[in-house]
Amino acid sequence: MKRIFIFLSLIMIVVLSACGGNKYDEAIDNVINQEKKDREKDGLDAKKISRDNANIRVYDGGKFIQVAYYIDDTDRKLYYYYEKLGDSYEEMSDMPGSGEGDRLGLDKKTPDYQEVKGKETKIEE
Repeated sequence: MKRIFIFLSLIMIVVLSACGGNKYDEAIDNVINQEKKDREKDGLDAKKISRDNANIRVYDGGKFIQVAYYIDDTDRKLYYYYEKLGDSYEEMSDMPGSGEGDRLGLDKKTPDYQEVKGKETKIEE
């Protein structure tokens, strides 16, 4: 009986660990929600703004988040950059929409976390 209890406890720990998400989920969700509000305020359609339609990279322990949304169901992407200031993220100005040659050099750094269309991807160093 003791072995069964230990076995079931271990199984529960493994299952709960797998469902935990990542430490950047809340920050990414905040950035996506902010992006939706900003686009709606500008009179644009915000329906396609979601984690399922984006490439997301987190840099410098969560200080910077780069979000690239797929445009018109193609492989073209439009990039947005956010910087953590205090408890919230603010969109950074004067950053390239192509994702290359940004002023912080993020395109040359390895991200701390990365996901493509809502699924975490392995980061090769």
